[in-house]
Order: sequence, then C-alpha cells, then structure tokens
Amino acid sequence: MKIFLYTVLAGMLLSVAACKKDGPFTKDDADVRVYMSQAINGAFQDITVNRRAPLQGDSLYAFEVNAFFAGGGYVSAPRDVAVTFALDYSKWDSINTARATAGLAEFERIPDNIFDFPATQSVIRKGTTVSEDIAFTIDAKLVEEGHNYMIPVKITSVDGYPINSAMALTYFVVTVTPPVYAEINRSNWTILEVDSEEANGEGPNNGRAIFALDGLLNTFWHTQWDGGEPPLPHHIAIDMQTEHSLSGLYLTARQNAPNGAPKTVNVDVSTNGTTWQSAGTYALQAINARQPVFFSQAFTARYFRVTVTATHGNTNITFFAEISAF
Repeated sequence: MKIFLYTVLAGMLLSVAACKKDGPFTKDDADVRVYMSQAINGAFQDITVNRRAPLQGDSLYAFEVNAFFAGGGYVSAPRDVAVTFALDYSKWDSINTARATAGLAEFERIPDNIFDFPATQSVIRKGTTVSEDIAFTIDAKLVEEGHNYMIPVKITSVDGYPINSAMALTYFVVTVTPPVYAEINRSNWTILEVDSEEANGEGPNNGRAIFALDGLLNTFWHTQWDGGEPPLPHHIAIDMQTEHSLSGLYLTARQNAPNGAPKTVNVDVSTNGTTWQSAGTYALQAINARQPVFFSQAFTARYFRVTVTATHGNTNITFFAEISAF
C-alpha cells in the first residue's frame, strides 16, 4: 500500500513539474530572461568592413543579431517567442560626451544610404534557446575609411517574457579597412621612361627611377634637385614586360618627407608604350602609408605612366618610394 502511494505521489510530482516546464511564465520562474547574444562579451563589439573597390564584388556585409532564452524556469522556450530589435540612440549624447572628456573620438551615426536593417523581428522557436538570425547590412562599396561609425542595436520587446536589461543592447563599432588586391609580380619590371631623376645627390643607391621598384621603403625615385629643379609636371613610366588586366596602382611616397609628396597624379596606360589611354586623375595624401589608386574600369595594358601634376608644399621636386599595380 505504501509503495502504491509513493508511486502515485511521484507521478503527480512529475506531472506538476512537466506542466511547469511547458506552462506560461510565472513568478516562480523569475530567473528566466531574454538577452541579446552579441552583448554577452560586453556592450561594445567591434566589427570590420573591408571596403570594396568599384571593380570588386560582394558589396554588402551582413552582421547577424539574435536573442537568447535563458534561466532555470525552462530548459528551452515552451512556445514560439517573438523578439523585436531596434536602433537605440537614447544614450548617444552621453556616450559621446564621456568619450570627448576622455580625449577619444566621438562616434558617428552611419549614413542611411550605406546601412540597412530590413527585418527587426525574430523568433525563438519552441524547444530552442536562440532566436533565428536577422541581420543589418553595410554597403562595402559606399562606406568610407576614416570614420568612427557606431550602430546601437537593442532588444525592445519580447512576447510574454522579461528582458535582461543589462544585456539587451550592443554597440557595434565599425572599422573600415581599404580594399585589398593582390599585387602583380614586379620582378621583371623596368623603367620605360622618366622625365627627371636625381642621379647624384641621393648617393649611388638612391634617387634614380629604378629605386621605385626595388621593394625597399628607405630608397626612392626623386626628381632632380642637384644642379637644378625642373618644374612640374613630372612622370615615371613603367614596363611590366607582359600585358595584365590592371585595376589600379599602389603608390607609396618617400617616407617622412611631406614636402614634395605627390598631391595630384594622372595615370595613363598603354599596350605598346607609345599610344596612351587615361586611367584617371587621383588625389594623394602626404602620408607614409601605401595609397591605393582604384580605376573605375579594368584596363588591359603592358605599360603605365604616373604623372605628378601637383605636390604637397607646391614644390618643383617630387618622389615615390614604391610603385606597384594590381
């Protein structure tokens, strides 16, 4: 008789427990909360967009967001649970004020024309703990380097369940990197023509045009300055020995020498070294870093010519430490 009663009571307890797991949310399950999965490692999350050049594909970068159902009340969601996300700029000003006080760059809102968050609702399906992924996208062909973009995404509502407010918001901090192309092998390249070079004043292993192709940043092509300074424009033309499909150039100025660094350049391409076709005019900064020049179309060419028409500092002299192509 006792065994029978124990068996009945145990069955009743299991039945109650099963109802609790599958039933609606109650105060007894108050530790169940829904939070944003991306906030688990902190409110600020770094994301990177590799900007795409006009001739490159894959123009959209997608970044997923989702919600997590957690707590001791349930092992998993007892029913489908709708979760809504939204952009939340409510703390934008206070965050930027704190950053300015700390001497940090303020965040910028990402422009609407390069950012899209088309679907803001997701669902935690019954029997699961993570919602279906939704995503915002960034147009990698329109986004630009040099900005401090930040995107604040927050869980704003959950159907029937409380939100873990401490983990409901993620600030996505966007780093934009320049496009990357593989460089064409330069081992057989030669100088086709140069209008000016410093053959003496920079020493025996520097100054002449060939030093723009040697792979060394501490050597460079420099226009003449010893005995005279021929005025702009100055050009350097290169023979790649075989035809390539050119999408652009990488140009690196002489290191730590802003005065005379190329400011505006014209690029021309050729299949025979005699007849030239314009590949565009480009602005360069007075910086040490390699600067890409992206063509608006691909050109089949064996030769290319870079003509410096203006310099930083309005000098007659100019230079390049390295010139390569992609």
